Amino acid sequence: MAYIGLKPTAGENNSFRILDTLSTFTATFDGSSASVVSLGSDTIKIPEHRFVTGQRVTYNKGAGGTVITGLSDGVYFIIKIDRNLFQLASSASNANNGTQINLTGLGQGTAHTLALAFDGVNTKFKITHDNGTHAKVTRASQLLISINGVLQQPHDSASPSSGFGIDSDSILVFSAAPISSDIVFGSIYSTNISSFEISDNAIDNFTGDNNTVNFTMSKTPPDSRNVLVTLDGVVQYPSDASTTRAYTVATDSNILSFTSAPATNVAIQVRHIGFAGGAGGGGGLVSSVFGRTGDVVLTNSDDITIRNITGVAATFTGSVSIGGTLTYEDVTNIDSIGIITARSDIRAQGNIIGDNATNISGINSVTATKFYGDGSELTGIISGIIVKEEGSALSTQATTLNFVGSNVTASGSGAEKTITVVAGAGGTFAANAVGVHTSKILGINTTTIAGSATSEGAIQVRGNIAIEEGLLTLDSNINTSVNVPTGKNAMLIGPTTVGAGATIDVAQGSTLVVV
Repeated sequence: MAYIGLKPTAGENNSFRILDTLSTFTATFDGSSASVVSLGSDTIKIPEHRFVTGQRVTYNKGAGGTVITGLSDGVYFIIKIDRNLFQLASSASNANNGTQINLTGLGQGTAHTLALAFDGVNTKFKITHDNGTHAKVTRASQLLISINGVLQQPHDSASPSSGFGIDSDSILVFSAAPISSDIVFGSIYSTNISSFEISDNAIDNFTGDNNTVNFTMSKTPPDSRNVLVTLDGVVQYPSDASTTRAYTVATDSNILSFTSAPATNVAIQVRHIGFAGGAGGGGGLVSSVFGRTGDVVLTNSDDITIRNITGVAATFTGSVSIGGTLTYEDVTNIDSIGIITARSDIRAQGNIIGDNATNISGINSVTATKFYGDGSELTGIISGIIVKEEGSALSTQATTLNFVGSNVTASGSGAEKTITVVAGAGGTFAANAVGVHTSKILGINTTTIAGSATSEGAIQVRGNIAIEEGLLTLDSNINTSVNVPTGKNAMLIGPTTVGAGATIDVAQGSTLVVV
């Protein structure tokens, strides 16, 4: 269809509304609840109530109930605290002066009522639509008001001389109080839409003390819908005109009011969720996103195509696909199925486990404290030393050779070591039926081999060869007495010199051969 004037745009859903009925309004509440009726502050809590200061209302305890102590069934006047709280006064003048009635005791029953009506007294009424939604109106020309079919003249005044005017906090003021028989209707041409905060999406933090219900925020939001409130991270639901929930925010106020005081040490966080956009005017402001005008938002169905992203951190809850090269300066943890190419070291806090089929090649060195497996498939690695004695294996798993003795030394650094065995005197031989038998140290006292020994088995000795219980001397000097015992033979191969005082004694029956 064609439009008269410009096509309606985003945001106009807040305009062109029919006002709620002004002639009657009844609020029902639990008069026995301490969270509704506060004896300490003399207040009654009804979320998003429509009362304004000075209004005349009628109180009733409801069927089967008892009155709140300090009240009786009858007429009182409103003292508005905020859009959730109010007090009652005994007269209009007391209401305007802030002199409230002292409430000293709870009543009984959940159907206590406060009724507002066209009574020939009330001239001020809260502007609401859609069953209690508070409108934002600052000019009388934003409204069309009819009384008994006659359009009323608008005045930008809180004290209109005729027709109607507008007071602060979007209050409709009639020049004359309507009576019960008057038929009044109204509509909103336009409503003031509070701008999103374009300088800062502020976050306010508070701590509960099990007593405080009102908290002062750093910024004034349009209403309860423009803040996100959490208690220890749990999101709280705001109250509306029909249902009392966790909290409310009064119109044009920075006071956050909880239905009940948060418990002691509960972390309270208030996030102002207005859009933070460009600070400059004109071309510096965002006009549309994905072809949408009005509130600039992204939805979970939008795809984003951009050239480059520069940021500090990012969190993805789903899969991430990269068509090109992933370039990075540091990666602490890698979860990979496939090939990993690293610029430098790969450090693992746990085991590196293969599939017994994939090879690792091209690695210059591997440093590890432990390798698993028997090493049977490793090449070029000495995994053990076989120790043998005259061809018989003593061990196939030896890793250490221990050389013992004063004549054995080891030297050298790095991988190569030199083992040196120094020749020395023999030890003491044990008794044996075959072979050499001596209980003393056996040595050959010679420094030079004389002549040549080419005969197989030849022995060349410089000095004496002494045979126990016999004598054999070769080209030697005898400086001590020599005794050839009985029944023994001796041979002397000269030349031989017998020293002074030395003798060669041959026992009877023994033979000495001299050559």
